Amino acid sequence: MTATKLSVITFLIGFTVQTALANPALAFAQQAPPAASSAESKKPDPQANPKQSLPNPDFFGIYHAGDGVTPPKLIFSVEPEFSEKARKKKIHGNCLVSLIVRTDGTTTDIHVTKSAADAVSMKEREAALTLDENAVKVVAQYRFTPATYRGTPVPYRMTVEVNYQIF
Repeated sequence: MTATKLSVITFLIGFTVQTALANPALAFAQQAPPAASSAESKKPDPQANPKQSLPNPDFFGIYHAGDGVTPPKLIFSVEPEFSEKARKKKIHGNCLVSLIVRTDGTTTDIHVTKSAADAVSMKEREAALTLDENAVKVVAQYRFTPATYRGTPVPYRMTVEVNYQIF
C-alpha cells in the first residue's frame, strides 16, 4: 500500500475517521472523540428505565418531586360544584387534573388527565364531561406557596384529584 491510500475505519458510535495506513503518525494525529465523562454517563435515562424519576428540571424547565425539590403547598382552594346536568343524572366520580404551579403560586397549563366521564356509560358521558370542565375552572383558582429548589421558587408540575360525591 502507498501512503496515498486511505482506509476508513467505522466506529461503533456511527461516524468515520480516515487514517493513513502507510503513515502511523497520521493515524495517531486523528484521535477518536473523548469518551463521555463519568458525570454524563451517570445521568438518569428515563427511556431506559420508565420507573426512574425525571431529571430536575425537565426539558421545559419544569421541576418534579425529588432531587431536593420542596413541593408547593396549597394555601387557597375552591370547592368544586356539580353541574346541573350531572346533578340531574346523579353522576359522581373523580377527575385527575395536571397543572404547573408557577413561581408566584398561580396555576397554568391545566388539563384533565383522567376524566370523570371514563367511568360512566356513553349515554351519561356529556353530563360527566361537565364535571371535568368545572374541575379545570376550580383548579385555575387554586393558590400555592411555590415549590422551591435550594431556596429558590421554581415552576412545578403536579396532579390534583378533584372528587365529586353525591351525599
